[in-house]
Amino acid sequence: MKTAGLLLLFVTLGFSQTHMKTTLSERENSLAFFGGMGVHMVSAPDIVGYINTITPSSQRVDDFGAAVNFFGGAEFPFNKEWGIKIEHSYLFKSYTVPGNLGGTYDLYYSVQAPSLMIQKVITGKGYYVKLGAGGGYHFGYASQKVSTFGITTEYSSSGLGLKADVVGQTAFDENFFGYIGGSLGWEFLGDLKDSQGKYLSAAGSAEKASLQYFYAGLQFGVVQYF
Repeated sequence: MKTAGLLLLFVTLGFSQTHMKTTLSERENSLAFFGGMGVHMVSAPDIVGYINTITPSSQRVDDFGAAVNFFGGAEFPFNKEWGIKIEHSYLFKSYTVPGNLGGTYDLYYSVQAPSLMIQKVITGKGYYVKLGAGGGYHFGYASQKVSTFGITTEYSSSGLGLKADVVGQTAFDENFFGYIGGSLGWEFLGDLKDSQGKYLSAAGSAEKASLQYFYAGLQFGVVQYF
């Protein structure tokens, strides 16, 4: 009885999907708003190098680490094949590591990344594929708390960011679409420094930690067309 019920459910879902694909027409690209979240694998060599300097060798962190990314924006078509995308994303990551001399270090960084991108649009029946490239001027923030002293120091940085992505959008109905994308990006943010002009660096080291990094990520969300 359960098997028959499951079979009926799969048949019904399959019919519904097939029916939706056959009834949806190839809609014209139009103004759209989108949003969602994703996970990026980030390689920030200066941040990782700094952490591996202040922590015991047995606690070294990997070159790549996962970071959370929230995003949203709007798409503006030029015509059926080309358009622009204005996007704002917010990426953040944190570490908690033991210090060489005892205590723990809590290090957090985030990047606000407004970007303008050109899009090549491929339109199909019930879907879009969009290839994008662009960038913007981005703003970074970092904080470090050392448990030994109970002091939190805040740092900031800014610089150019570049990005390329591939986005697939699949129709739920005529104007509401699902969003899945893959992206690569490079952030060229400068050295992190606090409000007193002091740079983030390990004690006794002349090496300054910048917020430069490379990332590869997946994003999931929704799109509303108008």
